[in-house]
Amino acid sequence: MDADYIIRNNETYVRLLVKGKGRVYLFYRYEPYFYVDAPEGKEEELLKLEARRKDGQTVTPLRVELVEKEVQGKRKKLLKLYCHIPPDVPLIKEQIAYTCYEYRIPFARRWMLDMQISPFDIITYERKGRIIKKIVKKEPGHPDLTTLAFDIETYNPVGSPREKKDPVIMISYAGREEGVLTYKKSRERFVQVLADEREMIERLVSIVGEEDPDVLLGYNSANFDLPYLKARADLLQIQLRLGKDSGRLKKVRKGLVSSIALQGRIHVDLYPAARFFGFIGVIKARQFTLDNIAQEVLGKKKVEIQKSEMWKMWDSGNLEKLAEYSLRDAQITRELGEMLLPLQMELATISKLPLFDISIGSSGQLVENLLMFHAASKGMISPNRPGDTEIRERTRNPIQGAYVKLPAPGIYDNIAVMDFRGLYPSIIVSYNIDPDRLAPDAPENDCYLSPTGAKFLKKPMGLIPEVVGHLIDFRVKLKQELKTRERGSKAYEALSARSQAVKILTNSMYGYLGYARARWYNRSCAESTTAYGRKHIMETIEAAEKEGLKVLYSDTDSVFVIYDNKRKVQAFLEKVNKELPGKMELELEGFYPRGVFVSKKSGEKGAKKKYALLGEDGRIKIRGFELVRRDWSEIAKQTQRDVLGTILKEGSKEKAVAIVRETVERLKRGDVKMEELAIVTQLNKPPGSYEVASPELSAANKAIKRGIPVEKGTSIAFVITRSGKSISEKAEPLEFAKDYDVQYYIDHQILPAVMKILKELGYDEYDLKLGGKQQDLKKFF
Repeated sequence: MDADYIIRNNETYVRLLVKGKGRVYLFYRYEPYFYVDAPEGKEEELLKLEARRKDGQTVTPLRVELVEKEVQGKRKKLLKLYCHIPPDVPLIKEQIAYTCYEYRIPFARRWMLDMQISPFDIITYERKGRIIKKIVKKEPGHPDLTTLAFDIETYNPVGSPREKKDPVIMISYAGREEGVLTYKKSRERFVQVLADEREMIERLVSIVGEEDPDVLLGYNSANFDLPYLKARADLLQIQLRLGKDSGRLKKVRKGLVSSIALQGRIHVDLYPAARFFGFIGVIKARQFTLDNIAQEVLGKKKVEIQKSEMWKMWDSGNLEKLAEYSLRDAQITRELGEMLLPLQMELATISKLPLFDISIGSSGQLVENLLMFHAASKGMISPNRPGDTEIRERTRNPIQGAYVKLPAPGIYDNIAVMDFRGLYPSIIVSYNIDPDRLAPDAPENDCYLSPTGAKFLKKPMGLIPEVVGHLIDFRVKLKQELKTRERGSKAYEALSARSQAVKILTNSMYGYLGYARARWYNRSCAESTTAYGRKHIMETIEAAEKEGLKVLYSDTDSVFVIYDNKRKVQAFLEKVNKELPGKMELELEGFYPRGVFVSKKSGEKGAKKKYALLGEDGRIKIRGFELVRRDWSEIAKQTQRDVLGTILKEGSKEKAVAIVRETVERLKRGDVKMEELAIVTQLNKPPGSYEVASPELSAANKAIKRGIPVEKGTSIAFVITRSGKSISEKAEPLEFAKDYDVQYYIDHQILPAVMKILKELGYDEYDLKLGGKQQDLKKFF
């Protein structure tokens, strides 16, 4: 289930968290090492090296041996230098003048790579006591992990709770059993009343022990719940034993994301997971608060209370609603875990990263570990991580992106959309794009010649295209298998999660090649991939025009054509696919009876990725409009949604205008809820580091003054009120807004959301013909 390491008597043991009848730790003695690209005969020189640990102790290498590995596509002899313990590796490496490899691989990961063991593998072994002497067999496993979700509520008289002053007042949990712990009387049957805060925290520890979950689930638990509980436990001089063996909470950081690891069980904070899946489009959410996730992802509503009033409810002894609120948080966290955990487990299995690492990992980290795993299986040396200077150099000149043919703005009938299935992954495989297959001096007959002029050997297959090809084939197989399963069944959901995990990793591979911090970064590879993409999309456009299909729009991997005969589109697809190389395939995404494309701000051509299409099944596909962005108010989005729906389904210009007029009248009457007016913006920097005032920053500062914690990454929901001179001054956090600026919402939300659409209906952007008179459109509304 997980792996780390311990040191005993200057020897290193991989510590494996394994699950049989229960969960236990087993140990495997293993020696840390790295590779040195030194001439043969330098073994004695390396063994004489000395370095000092922080405690002043002198350390030397343990032993050295000569090995043969593949380095950058060529077989090479290297010296494998062993050390006593993992912290000695960087100390010894610093004493070596020769090029070194694989000296920055976490030790437990190093062992998993060498043993070719994946998370959730079933292992058969020989052991003496708790020491594994030999792993006899390993095979893929798919365990059912038990979970326990928890959440805490704190006393907050100044808004933001203070660890040293404000106690935890409620703890909720949801696993096999569910309930709320507190220390004031409550009539609710699910509430357990303890003597005080100390006893409440101790009861949580005992519940975790009784339930003994494989996974402890929280939402923002790494940043708030666990650190707060730990601070309160320390103050009360009790141990917070939420792990299996001890109360130690270990802080772990991966890039910009941090979490807390427990001994003996896996802690999964679902907040970074939800943000990761939201970023890549697996879940749809505007904000990532638990309230918002409950509504937009789970379709559930939380109990409505003002968090700022929580301390008053506690002081008044009116705990029933507060207890219900607390329990619902734990229940929602459990339900979200039931939704996301299967996908996280599949990502762990496929990327070879343990579940805890998956919970805080990025797509680049997942891809990199998968490549390292396959490199180890082939005796290949993984490239070193780049240094800061190299990273800066890589980011200096951005790589040219995809080809885009902008549409003429307007409303069109009979649109066929075709796109290349996994364009960049299929290009990587079809043209063997890999850093180790670059061969500038090779004969052209032996190479694929990229549009950039780069040459890639046709044989043998490189590591990256081989891995990507395997992922593509695996997903095709999974999608075929999905068709044989009943939708909604346990088997269907498991296969669906696996297919989604494979898709995430496959689609992340191109981005990884161009990611400045990547071990396998290669500019020529990244540039060639996009260049081939541009080449194929432009050739497809040219071929479509020759076949009499008018090309309306094209972007990256898709082509939109106007058709008069569906059979002509199908024949065109067949013809193109016969000529495409390798795994490349052009697919029909769908036929659309009608579509709307709007203009850019310049008004000359259509906007990139800003269109709405009506499907044959009556559904509307929307890209780029304000209603899919979270920094526009819900009333603007809904108005735009209704206008688009009316145009696409009914073709009624008059009804579209009437919808806008009615929305404006609602605003003027005050017949609008504050939630409809909220504008949501995420802070990309800490509030104190902004140089220019903005509405979201103003709202954030007002929230901070009321004691509400706001930091980088926080999503601020605010309303533009009537109080203040500038828009920034008028911005008020949603929960504190009492009124709204009617004219602002008409001029800066509703009209901008619909003006460009109305223009395509024949209405001028500024003038509207009504009763034979020219009227200013804004005045009209």
